Amino acid sequence: MNLEEIIAYKRNSLKADRLDMSFGELMSMYEDGELFITPEYQRVFRWSLFQQTRFIESVLLGIPIPPIFVAEDKNGNWEVVDGLQRMSTIFAFFGILKDKDMSDKNFTKLCEGEMVKELQDETIDSFPLKLKTTIKRAICRVEIVRWDSQEDVRYELFNRLNTGASPLSEQEIRNCIFRSYPVDLNQILIDLAKYENFIKLVNPTKTKQETMYLEELVLRYFAFKHLESNINKNVPIFLTEFMRKVSLGEKILDLETEKSEFKYFVDFLLDKFQKQIFRPKGQFVNHIFDSLAYAISKVFKTVESNENKIEDKIKLLLNDENYEQIGTSTFSNTRIRDRMDRAKEIFESA
Repeated sequence: MNLEEIIAYKRNSLKADRLDMSFGELMSMYEDGELFITPEYQRVFRWSLFQQTRFIESVLLGIPIPPIFVAEDKNGNWEVVDGLQRMSTIFAFFGILKDKDMSDKNFTKLCEGEMVKELQDETIDSFPLKLKTTIKRAICRVEIVRWDSQEDVRYELFNRLNTGASPLSEQEIRNCIFRSYPVDLNQILIDLAKYENFIKLVNPTKTKQETMYLEELVLRYFAFKHLESNINKNVPIFLTEFMRKVSLGEKILDLETEKSEFKYFVDFLLDKFQKQIFRPKGQFVNHIFDSLAYAISKVFKTVESNENKIEDKIKLLLNDENYEQIGTSTFSNTRIRDRMDRAKEIFESA
């Protein structure tokens, strides 16, 4: 295809729409189960009271607000992909948040506003009817990505338009896109991200956990463990394509066995090396994690019964000058593959 045909094809593979809707309409959709803001699949509602008050103040004053982005599923339901904090602020103020992890944030008591100081201590119960109606009738632009858009195009759309005050991480976008697929890899990633020993091994910050860093690490483990050829695209796209293939059943994995082996891998590393294994200079580095996921699986069928050999090889890897000299850039496919190949050489050596 020539350039014009390629662009035309890509344009046609994205099915998008936009609507101007009132917050009252969005509240009704949420209460009817047609609009989801599920924190299990993306970050939790964590705006401060000041941020919530400022947003309510903006709506009351008619200050333009950014659009929200939603992904439509095959049943026509919407899931908020970008705008969770804003929607949750409105729902919490009106006391309609349903999720058990967020219900304690209902019936917000506002603080002093930047422009309207009199908002201090106001709640939905103390609000004049006219102001409640003002919020419900305020218009919000909704950008909709239809369910039949291609996954890679949907991913790129969310990635490029992801400019909110709390942008979604790449893994949050993936988890929104690959919900309700034949293979629920989403749930596997979420379950393993909660594994206590994995949390101890990675020792993530609260922010890292909230932005699904642990889920992405589990995905990296599976993706690099099953890597057979070169990485022809950047790592985020490589991970997205791997997740798509598994979720659609195009790449078959015995997920129960994979879960067990992942936990054994984590338990072994925590027992033998503790969290320092991935923190040679203090900060967690992905490339050691990626290299071990790739190299161990290529040389040993399982970690179990090979613990002593693998422990010795990991020690060699961590002190190998050739491995260190390759560099740590995560944006160079050549360096990524060179580090993995060097790790494999060490594990294969006598």
